[in-house]
Amino acid sequence: MKKKIHVWLITLITILSLAACGSAGAEETDSADNSAQTEATEDEEEAAPEPGEESWSTAPEYSATLITTTSIRWLSVTVGAEEDEVNLTWYSPSAESGQVLWTTADDEDFESAQTFDAVSTFASEVTSGYYINRATVSGLTAETDYIYKVGNEDGMSPAYSYTTPAYSDSFRFTVIGDPQLGKPVDELDNQKTTFKRVLNKIKYHFADTSFLVSLGDQVNDFDDTEQYDAFLNQAALYSLSLVPVKGNHEIGGSQYSEHYDLPNQTQYGTCDDESDGDFWFVRGNALFLVLDLMDAEKWGEHEQFIAEACETNPDVSWRIILCHYSPYNSYEDYMENAANIRPYFLSFTDAYDIDLVLTGHDHAYSRSNFIQSDGSYLEYESPAVNPEGTMYVTLNSSSGSLYHRPSAQNEIAFSEYREAPEVTDVQVTPTTLTITTYEAETWEIVDSFEIQKSDN
Repeated sequence: MKKKIHVWLITLITILSLAACGSAGAEETDSADNSAQTEATEDEEEAAPEPGEESWSTAPEYSATLITTTSIRWLSVTVGAEEDEVNLTWYSPSAESGQVLWTTADDEDFESAQTFDAVSTFASEVTSGYYINRATVSGLTAETDYIYKVGNEDGMSPAYSYTTPAYSDSFRFTVIGDPQLGKPVDELDNQKTTFKRVLNKIKYHFADTSFLVSLGDQVNDFDDTEQYDAFLNQAALYSLSLVPVKGNHEIGGSQYSEHYDLPNQTQYGTCDDESDGDFWFVRGNALFLVLDLMDAEKWGEHEQFIAEACETNPDVSWRIILCHYSPYNSYEDYMENAANIRPYFLSFTDAYDIDLVLTGHDHAYSRSNFIQSDGSYLEYESPAVNPEGTMYVTLNSSSGSLYHRPSAQNEIAFSEYREAPEVTDVQVTPTTLTITTYEAETWEIVDSFEIQKSDN
């Protein structure tokens, strides 16, 4: 009897042990499965959305302490005359000249910072009690993370980051049309938020962009301080080189010319004062010609500007014009202005082999066929190899301020109406120029076209 009980106990213990092992094994398997599921979920979360399926939250917010937390105001960072330069402009309540402290990102205490003195400090004509400082930072190393701040002992800005692009004949730049913040004025806060989201997308998708072009009408009212606050007080703009084109909503005073320090600026096309006008710069093997078209009586001056800039830079492969008004557009109400300006463009785009003209004003996206010197046009499929003529691309709004519906025009190869802000990416190589436009929120491709030069 005792023997049977003993055998029964051994059997029971064995069964319980096996059950326990099975349970432990099951727990280990479940744990492994759960771990795999977690990793799969994380991978799914990290995977980028398909084109056209993004949201505003796809791009993380690019944040920095706004300059308004200090006594400094209205900081702008604009392209320099050379690729290793940037120009900085800021307003200060101090009459004493300011400086830029510039150093590498690992020097957080600015112990090894270089000092760049403001080359000019003068009282603002439009903002009482403030002095405008301008400084050029030079000698920057390609593809390097920097930090900087501006001001003097009476007040300094927060520290901001800036990353230099590659210095190469192959590069990209980014283009937006008409932020026109403040149209209508009761939508200013919403427009500022949308504009911020657009800039976040640019930083997310084009971290290597060489500069950002804004094709005019940065604000709706030329003398509205709150609108300039909305445009310039953007964390992303503290870290991008801006190319601000003058638009018709910036006519009326010296606010535009006070806010931006522009390279190789000339007296051609001056409108409100002697501090605006046409300017140019070179990046890689491309010459950028920025036209101030706001005074119709001076439209004839732009050819002389282009002639001199092209003579100064004879060896570039690409010549690109940036301006606000479009001679070839698709919005009916602006056709009269386009017709008036068109003869000037037909003259100098052919004479100086202009490849591309990027414009704003219309708030409606369009891309032209290749316009010839007599106003006729040639149609090309992408990629267009050694095309004859000039292509015109007109952008819509980048803030949601206003959208116009385009109409069919013979010269226009593509146009589309969207009530959504857009971003245009331009990639340049020695032999190709590729223009791709995206709807900013969803990142759906709106339009894309490539020009090739096989004989460079």
